[in-house]
Amino acid sequence: MIRSFCKDIYKMLCKRYPNRKIYIIGDQHFYHKNIINYTRSNFSDVFSMNEYIIKLHNETVDKDDIVIFCGDFSFKNNYIKIILEKMNGHKYLILGNHDSEDLIKNYPNLGFEGVFKEPIKINNNYLSHEPLIDNERNDLNLQLILKEFKSCINGINYHGHIHTSDNDIENYKNVTCEALNYRPIMIGKTENLNNEKDLFINSSYFDKALTFLRDKHNLNPDLVISDYIYSSILENGCYQNKYFVQGSYGLLKKYNFLSKMSDLDISLIYDKSISKRKNIGLLKNMVDESYELLKQIDRINLKFLKRYPSLSIFEALYTSESSYFSYCCLDTNLVMFNCYKDNDFFKLSEISIIEKFLKKSSLSCEYKLPHFQNNFLIPEGDIANLLLQILFQKGNEEKKLLALKKLQYVYEHYLKNKNMENFDDIFKRFFLRNIYLLFTMNRYSEIEYIQNGYDISLLSHLPRDLKFRFFDTLDNYEFLAIYNEIASTSVPQVLNKSKEIIKKLN
Repeated sequence: MIRSFCKDIYKMLCKRYPNRKIYIIGDQHFYHKNIINYTRSNFSDVFSMNEYIIKLHNETVDKDDIVIFCGDFSFKNNYIKIILEKMNGHKYLILGNHDSEDLIKNYPNLGFEGVFKEPIKINNNYLSHEPLIDNERNDLNLQLILKEFKSCINGINYHGHIHTSDNDIENYKNVTCEALNYRPIMIGKTENLNNEKDLFINSSYFDKALTFLRDKHNLNPDLVISDYIYSSILENGCYQNKYFVQGSYGLLKKYNFLSKMSDLDISLIYDKSISKRKNIGLLKNMVDESYELLKQIDRINLKFLKRYPSLSIFEALYTSESSYFSYCCLDTNLVMFNCYKDNDFFKLSEISIIEKFLKKSSLSCEYKLPHFQNNFLIPEGDIANLLLQILFQKGNEEKKLLALKKLQYVYEHYLKNKNMENFDDIFKRFFLRNIYLLFTMNRYSEIEYIQNGYDISLLSHLPRDLKFRFFDTLDNYEFLAIYNEIASTSVPQVLNKSKEIIKKLN
C-alpha cells in the first residue's frame, strides 16, 4: 500500500456537507497596507480592499458552500473573527508564510472549521500555499508531498503566494486574489455518501435510464446526455445575475422546441463598473468552473465527451480586440459593450430531460439530478436573433431554413397575440452586437456580406402579419440610419463605428 503524505479531506467534506460546491482562493491579505503599493494599486486603502474582497466572495459563495483559503488570510489576527462573520460558506485555511501557527489552536473560536499546517488533498488535486516545486527548504514531509504530487498524472496543484503572475504552467493553478480577480473559483462538488448520489454519465444506472428513454419515449441518448451536461453546468454557475443562456439549448428549455442541438451558448455581460482585466477574469472563472464540473460528471476525463457529436466543446471567447482561450469548455463568450438591457431577460427554473421522463415512468431514481435557475432571453430577443440569421448570414441555406422554422414556432406559440412594441429597439442593438462579434472573430468577409444588403427571400414564407411587421422594422428610420452607417464604413473601422453607435443608443 502506498502511503499518502498529504491529508485527503474530500471524504470528510462529503460527510459533513453533501452535495455542496467547493471553492478555493488564496492570499486575501486583509489589513495589509503595504500590499496596496506592491500589487493592488487599484485600492485606495485597506478598508476598501477588505470590503471589495468580501463583496465578491459573497456574490460567489453561498452560505452552505465550502471555501478553502490557501494562506496569508489576514495581517491582523484580532480581526479575523469579524471578517469571517461577514463571509459566506464553511471556511477552511491552509497556513501561509504570514499566518501564525497559533491559529491552529484557536481556529474554532475565530470561525474557521479547520486549519491545516501542511498542504492538503482533494481527490487527486493538491492544495497548498506555496506552489509544490523544488525548493531548498529542509522539510522532509514537504519533500515527500512534492514527490507524491509529481507522481500523480492528473493532479493539479492549486496554490497561492505568487501575487504578480497569472500565467499558469502545466498542472499548476495560481489562485491568489490577484490571479483570480478576487473571486473564488469552484474546483468541484462533494458527494452524498449516504443516500442521495449524483448520477454520473458513465454509471450503469445511467445506461439503464438511457435505454429506457430510448425504447419507451424514443429519445435520442445524445440529446439526453447533452441536456444533462448543460443542465449541470447551469446549476453550478455562480454568476446568475451576470450571464444568460441562448441558442438551441435555450429554445429547448424555454419552448420545448427540439432541433439539432449544437452547443450551450452562454454569454457573460461586460460589466462597465470594473476593468477589462477583471471582466476577463470573470469569464476565466466561469470557464475554469465549467471545466472542473465536466471532469466531475465524467469522473475520468473529457475524452468521454468526444463520443457524443451533439455535444460541442469549444474554447471560451473574449470578444474584444484579442481573443482569450482557457482549457476546453462549452461555448462561452463575454459581450464587451452595452447592447443589453435588464428587461431583455427573464429567469427560468428548469430540470433536466432525464428527470422529467423518469418522474413519469416506473423506473425509480435515487440519484440527485441537476436543477437550475438562470437568465434567458425573452421571446422577442430570440425572434431578433433568428431574423438576423436569416437576413445577414452568409451562405448555408440549410441553417437559414432551420432559423426560419424556429422563428415561426416561437412567434406562433408565444408572440402572435403580442404587439412586440420593444422589438425594433432589440433588433437594432442585436444587429450591432453581431457586427461586433464578427469583427472580433476576424470574420471580415461576413461583415462585407452584411454591408452589401439584406437577404429577404425567405421572409416570403412567413405569416402575413409577421412578414409586414419585419418589413416595418427594416424600414424603421433609426435602423436604416444605423445600417447605412455600418454599410458606408470601411471594414477596418467597423469596430469603432459600432462602439460609437451603441453609445448614442444608450
